[in-house]
Amino acid sequence: MEVPPAQFILSFVQGARKALVRAEDVPAAFKDAFPNGAEVSTHRYGYTVELQLPTRYATLTGKYFNGEDLRFYFVNGLYSNFNDTAGLAGMVSAPSIDGASTVVFGMRNGIPVVAPQRPVRTQGYMLDLGFPWSRLLRANPTGRNAGWTTNLHYSIDMVPARDARRMSGVRGKTDLAAFTLTYKLNSLVSFVGEESMYRTRAANSAANDAGGLFLLRGIPSRQWHDIRTEVGPIFTF
Repeated sequence: MEVPPAQFILSFVQGARKALVRAEDVPAAFKDAFPNGAEVSTHRYGYTVELQLPTRYATLTGKYFNGEDLRFYFVNGLYSNFNDTAGLAGMVSAPSIDGASTVVFGMRNGIPVVAPQRPVRTQGYMLDLGFPWSRLLRANPTGRNAGWTTNLHYSIDMVPARDARRMSGVRGKTDLAAFTLTYKLNSLVSFVGEESMYRTRAANSAANDAGGLFLLRGIPSRQWHDIRTEVGPIFTF
């Protein structure tokens, strides 16, 4: 019985975004200072180090990632960017042209400015353990029970304490645990059932600081979680 070779994987992403405010959307108090509108931008980068180790009995996959503005990658539960309003007075906000961001105007030492937007830094890891049950139980490779596999998965995103303190939100960590059962009917059709739990933990878990905790049912809480059950087919062409 052959085992696929182990893999060592490196990946990298880099990008930039820009929030634009039209001239007509600039708050009235700042129109003279920004007659042509305003813009503010941030950068995104990220890198991963990944190892896939197949054996006769299980396949272990592990990944470490680090970067900034990675909300739409990996666990997908933290932040993208935030308005750094430290030192500003008389703040007024306006929507960006695409409605995806809010831009803040304010006064710094009596001078009208746009608050810089900062990408939120994050790091985390992922572990996945897959078991080929049909092969382990020596099912007939041409029979109906030849396609059973399961996967145990855990991943987590973490924001550095310095960023968590400066941004307006209260989330500090988000993790995901999942159990997946897959039955491969043939080369074209598979059926998958998954039970997962997404959990978000407060950046400030101090019991005497209710403003730094989540409000669940009106009660300050350190954690929020969502349990999901998903079942469906996968078609491969």
